[in-house]
Amino acid sequence: MNRMRTLFALSLILPALALHSRAEGNATAQAQPSQAARPPANMIPSFVVDSAWPKDLPPNWTWRRRTEPQSDVLGINADSRDHIWITHRSQIAEYNADGTLIKVLNRPGDPGQFTTIHGMYLDHKGNMWTTAREEHQVLKLTLDGKVLLAIGEHKVTAGSNDTLHLGRPAEVYVDAQTNELYVADGYTNHRVIVFDAETGKYLRHWGAYGKRPDDSARDRPIPNDFAKVTQFNVPHGITGSKDGLIYLADRTNSRVQVFKRNGEYVTEGFTRTGTGGAFSVALSHDPGQEFVYVTDGTGHQIWILRRSTMQVEGKFSREGSAAGEVGRPHNITTDSKGNIYVAEADPGRRAQKFIFKGWVPK
Repeated sequence: MNRMRTLFALSLILPALALHSRAEGNATAQAQPSQAARPPANMIPSFVVDSAWPKDLPPNWTWRRRTEPQSDVLGINADSRDHIWITHRSQIAEYNADGTLIKVLNRPGDPGQFTTIHGMYLDHKGNMWTTAREEHQVLKLTLDGKVLLAIGEHKVTAGSNDTLHLGRPAEVYVDAQTNELYVADGYTNHRVIVFDAETGKYLRHWGAYGKRPDDSARDRPIPNDFAKVTQFNVPHGITGSKDGLIYLADRTNSRVQVFKRNGEYVTEGFTRTGTGGAFSVALSHDPGQEFVYVTDGTGHQIWILRRSTMQVEGKFSREGSAAGEVGRPHNITTDSKGNIYVAEADPGRRAQKFIFKGWVPK
C-alpha cells in the first residue's frame, strides 16, 4: 500500500531505546505534550516508548518469559483516572498514571471456574468488565474483582444467532451515552452482540457489513487481495467513538469495520493485505478522535488510520524484544494524554507504554 509510512522519527529512535535508563524514561515522560489539540492537516501522531514503565511488576509476573502455561498478557485498558488495568490470563493488575503498581487481583469466581480472562474494560460507572473466553461468558466486576453479572451460560455456546449464549468472546466496550455493552464475539462466533450493561438483557447483534452472521460460511481473505469477505473471521477488538460509532477489529481479515449503534454498516479500512493484521482497536485522544490505532498481531506493529477515510497514514514499532519493539501485540488502549499502551501475547508477554510526542508530517 503506497500510503503506508513508517514514522521516521521512531524508526531512528527504536534501536537505541533498549539502552535508555530509567531516569531517561522518566525525563521523556515529563516532556510530554499536555493538551489534546486538534492535529494540523497532513500531520499524524508520533510516539516514543517509555522504557521506565511500569515501575514494578506483581511478585509472580515476569515479562517475556514463559513462567507458566498461561503467562501471556492479553487485555489492557485505561480508566477515567488514567489508571492502567492489565489481564495476565490468570490475574488482573492495576497501575496508577505514573506506572506504580496499585493492586493485583486473582481471576474472579471459584478456583478453576474461569480459565483465560481475556479482554479488559473499565466503564463510566466504575465497573470492570472482562471475558471468560473459554467459558463463553462476559463478566462485570467490582474494582475488587467481585462478580456482579455474568452474561452467557458457563461453558455453553450455540452459534452466532443465538441470543442467550456467547462463543468465546474476546473484547468488550461499554457506551457511556447509552449504557450498552458491545461484545466482540469472537473466537468461535462471528458477530457483534449488544446487551444492556445494567441488566445483561440481550438487545441486538450483527455480523460483517451489518448482515446476519452465517456460521456455515467459512470464506477467507485471498492473500494480497482486498476482496470483500462476507463474514467476520475472529471479531476480536471493539471500541466506540464520541460521535456514536462502533469500531470492530476483524482480526483474521486485517480490517476494521465501522457501524452505527444499531448495527448499520458505515465503512471499513484495511491495515494491509494478508491475514492477522487487526487484533485490537483504539482511538486517538484529540477532540475529533481523528485517528484509529490498530494492533497487527502477526505483523508485529501498530497501524495508524485516519478516521475520516479509514485509510492507513502510518505505522510504528516492529518485531523484536527490545524496548519499543513488540511481539504479537494483542490489545491496545489510549489514555487522556494520548499515550498508547499495548499488551503483548506470545512471544512478547509484556505490556508497554508509548508516549504521545505530538504531530509530525506524514
